[in-house]
Amino acid sequence: MTRVLVVTVEPPWPAQHGGRIRTARVAEALSRDAEVLVTFPDHGDRQPDAPVATRPLPWSPPPAVRTRASHRPHLGGHYLAPVTDSLAALSDEFRPDAVYWSHSYLAAWAPPPVRQAPQIVEFANIESRRIATMVGSAHGWQRVARRAEAAKAAFWEPRVAARAALCVALSSPDLDVLRGWGSDVVLVPNGVDLRPYDPSPPDGYVLALASYDYEPNVRALRTFLRDTWPLVRAALPVAQLVVAGRRSEALRQEFADVPGVVVLGTLDDVADAYAGAALTVAPATTGGGAQLKLTESMSRGRYVVMSSFAAQGLPAAVRGADSHQVADDPHSFAGAVVDALRDPSARHARELAGWQRCTTLGWPETVRDLAAAISVLATRKATP
Repeated sequence: MTRVLVVTVEPPWPAQHGGRIRTARVAEALSRDAEVLVTFPDHGDRQPDAPVATRPLPWSPPPAVRTRASHRPHLGGHYLAPVTDSLAALSDEFRPDAVYWSHSYLAAWAPPPVRQAPQIVEFANIESRRIATMVGSAHGWQRVARRAEAAKAAFWEPRVAARAALCVALSSPDLDVLRGWGSDVVLVPNGVDLRPYDPSPPDGYVLALASYDYEPNVRALRTFLRDTWPLVRAALPVAQLVVAGRRSEALRQEFADVPGVVVLGTLDDVADAYAGAALTVAPATTGGGAQLKLTESMSRGRYVVMSSFAAQGLPAAVRGADSHQVADDPHSFAGAVVDALRDPSARHARELAGWQRCTTLGWPETVRDLAAAISVLATRKATP
């Protein structure tokens, strides 16, 4: 049986947010036909009875000067530099037929012994572009640091792609970039956990679910509350906004006096938050391009109002469906939210359209081409 070593930034299980969910579901899908071992720096909550074998690596944060001064990505060094020796030893013990990196910035720090097996690198984002979108919002030394990281990414990122036996893109725009770098690429968009359709409640709230320990999401929420939410409340004074997701509790005091806003905080299970929602919003204009929460919302039967930036990462299966509305200026965004709240019948028709499109995005189907490509790579490796 093909052996695949998956290297990621944190324990995938419990799969409580976008990054963990994707890594967990990819590993689970690959484990149907391969022996999969998932390894990661040992930090954060981890599930003792994970559905796929795991091996945490002892880790403590390295000095920032070490990773900032390197020509390689600071983020990858933060997670991987302290565990390179133990990762190399694990690779020697497991003897993988392929190594799957959940993020390109990790692969940039791959120790030489681990690179002996075919490298499969998932480009969760095109890092040079992601970081560049965040430069304008930074100030002082932080702006200098981000400019430096964006410049470094323009150097290391194409080289990581060229060195990989296979690259994984999450969206069509990223696929084009990777092909432009001359890489062999497979498109593996964000999948969904298939569920029965459950219509939104007629009097539900607006849900802003995200990881709020990620600056682009915090900035997007602040801008939404400043520019768009007052327009929604002016048109519909009973409208309620629920903010939920990782570290959102840190924003509770900041938004305590904003009319109609409730901050739930970090959730172990997002099902209840979705159950009470009439629709969800995704207002981000910077950061990463493929947001799993978009397809997750649709797969749970929820209409989504999103920015054009967020819409770039939509899988082809849901593009063109009447399941979401793209809006960028505050008046258009607020109008789309108000229209959806006022007309439950029309909203239900749209959310059903999105849910139906998502039935083709189950994780086993989404990962099928990747699994086949890994099998081919393993066969080539085994052939003298």
